[in-house]
Amino acid sequence: RIGAGTAGSAYYGIASQIAGIVSNPPGSRECDGEGACGVEGLLGLAQTTTNPVDSIESLRGQSLEAAIVSADIADAALQGTGPFKKAGPMADLRAIVNVGEIVLHIVVAKESEAAGIKDLTGKKIAIGAADSENALTAKALLRAGGLPEKKFKAIDSEAATAAAQLLTGEIDALVLVDELPSTEIANMMATGNYRLLGAQLAGEDNPKYLFEQWIPVGKYAGVDSTRAIAVPSVLVARADLPGQIADGLVRALWHSAVPDAAETPASGLMPDMSRASVPWHPNAAAAFAELAKTTPALPETGT
Repeated sequence: RIGAGTAGSAYYGIASQIAGIVSNPPGSRECDGEGACGVEGLLGLAQTTTNPVDSIESLRGQSLEAAIVSADIADAALQGTGPFKKAGPMADLRAIVNVGEIVLHIVVAKESEAAGIKDLTGKKIAIGAADSENALTAKALLRAGGLPEKKFKAIDSEAATAAAQLLTGEIDALVLVDELPSTEIANMMATGNYRLLGAQLAGEDNPKYLFEQWIPVGKYAGVDSTRAIAVPSVLVARADLPGQIADGLVRALWHSAVPDAAETPASGLMPDMSRASVPWHPNAAAAFAELAKTTPALPETGT
């Protein structure tokens, strides 16, 4: 069971895809160790959760075996910070593999005088429903870009509502943290009524798992190449996940994405361990090192 957020969300789609890739329940064809055939004896299921905190707490409470969250959420859960202060650190949280990335999109009205993230100081910014994946990660990425929460007024508006509020001047910006391309951002940009603001990492004390990304020219209508801040999406589990399953998950995802190392990846889920926010499950790390011929990155915590 993979905690995946709300139905229809980007992470639910990823979890559903992973569930299909790794499933090889009893009675299916045997795996010969090569090619994409899932994990022998395993049935993967994408399970809805209210928000990423719910995903982590369900994982902690053992009603889920895995979850997909952004790396900053995983880090906060491991450390017991932010929304996890009350529950405390989840010391046995382990990462299986990164399964993509999400990117900070900062939208303002076309007529806005804002030219960059610093121009939003003291402004009203819609970040999504309280405690949602978007709200929690938006705060983390805005902070990394030099705009901590105390310097702006967070508004709990969903994207559709916030888009209308931008045009009436009720808010000054909206933030979406989503995969590229974001359908919601594409729909807004297609109207010609909005602009995207660029953002880059500010200071030197940001977590190493955060990185700068470019939104390519042509990705959205009328948008030039725009610098943005990104964070990995990571499949996490508990440390007690059997090693055979952790190994099998990485191998199944790898062979699905790279059926032949000389070919272009066949799926959008290219497994990666180049950035770490929490310790890797040792069997997952060993499988990735063998397949990718690359040593997985170490988390800053060193735990």
